[in-house]
Parts: sequence; structure tokens; C-alpha cells
Amino acid sequence: MTTKAQVSAATACGDTVKTLIDTITLPQNVKRIVGVWAHALAGPGTTTLENVTGIVEFESDDIPLVPLQLPLDCVAVLTSGSVALNPRVWPVNLPVNGGEKIKGYVTMDMA
Repeated sequence: MTTKAQVSAATACGDTVKTLIDTITLPQNVKRIVGVWAHALAGPGTTTLENVTGIVEFESDDIPLVPLQLPLDCVAVLTSGSVALNPRVWPVNLPVNGGEKIKGYVTMDMA
């Protein structure tokens, strides 16, 4: 079975207000969204062991999202500078027709 995936480009965002990250257009042959994965990386200015988290939100004028809101995992800055990404995929069951546009937003808990 072929697994289809779409990725948005990385966007710098570090604000406590809802910020548009990107708009994704679903491929025409997609009929269902079965999982969503989002993560954040701590940037410059965050001190060692200062945890940051936020909410990722998806909205669409084309499909009935309520909107879909999911928590981001805690982002911890490590002294070694290494990064570990949590591979958690939030299971969803969203029927789609293909070609719809979904806007992704994020609100962080600190600027």
C-alpha cells in the first residue's frame, strides 16, 4: 500500500498569538487524512532547559474542521545543542475529496 504524505516548509515562529505557518493543498487523489504530525524546535534566545510548548491548529474553508487543535510536545533546549524529534502522529479520520486547502497555525506559550 502506498503511503502519501505532504510536508510544509519550516517557518520561524515564536509568538504567543495565533500565527499562520502555511497553507497545504491536498493532492487530488487523497480521500482521507489518517494522521497529523507537528513539532517545534527551540530557537536562539531560549535558555538551557527552558521548556516551550504550544498549540497547532488546522482550519479549512473547504472541509469541516472544527477547528482541529493539537498540543505540541514540549521543546527543551539541551546544552549539547542536539535535537530530538518526537515521532508522535495524532490519529485522525477526516474524509476529504482531494484538492482542499488546509491552513496550519501555531500559538506558542512564550515569545
